[in-house]
Amino acid sequence: MRQLFQRWLGTPRPEAWALSDYPPFPLPHPGCGKALSLAQAQENLARFEASLGPRQQALRQWLLAHDGPDAQALPGAAYATALKAWARTHWARLPAFARLPAHAPWPDCPRDGAFIVYSLLGDLAASLGEAIRRANPDWHWGLNLDAIDLADGMATSRRVVLLADLAEPTPETREAVLDLEPLLFGAHRFPESVDFVHLDTWTRTVQDAIDGAYHRPR
Repeated sequence: MRQLFQRWLGTPRPEAWALSDYPPFPLPHPGCGKALSLAQAQENLARFEASLGPRQQALRQWLLAHDGPDAQALPGAAYATALKAWARTHWARLPAFARLPAHAPWPDCPRDGAFIVYSLLGDLAASLGEAIRRANPDWHWGLNLDAIDLADGMATSRRVVLLADLAEPTPETREAVLDLEPLLFGAHRFPESVDFVHLDTWTRTVQDAIDGAYHRPR
């Protein structure tokens, strides 16, 4: 009877991790596209690059303290696979999107105070980017300044993303653009999505980037 009652109630949500001691990284200018001036986007990039090393080291220590994978011990896609497996096990211990105060969702969200989880998610996304860069130096951090993406209102526009020179550039596009934050922020906002629960787009995206699928397709 007790087991039946527990199944009816569902699995209780585990106690959330306290992230009050996690280092915040509020962007100087949240948002994307035409909401940002070029100068504001460049300020975001400068802040990102200046803090990337220390933030990744802080993330590494946090992950190790929370049973997470070590990016320095796992190459490329293996790290992405381990991180996804860790997320599937522990995601429910992050402050849930639905329980946060009302706010603008990614990419306009704040990343400090009650929304510190977004600093963690941003750092996790950057750790996947760093795994790609270590395995394939074609990629580098930069701004998506593609005029078509700007005109189309793409969420990657004027944001910090991974870039790689296209093997066959066109007059309109010279660089491949890879934005990893949607993988993390989407999984946090929609933790029951098919993409997060049943697929592993984290590993596939990282492996494809390492293999050159986005900028040097065979």
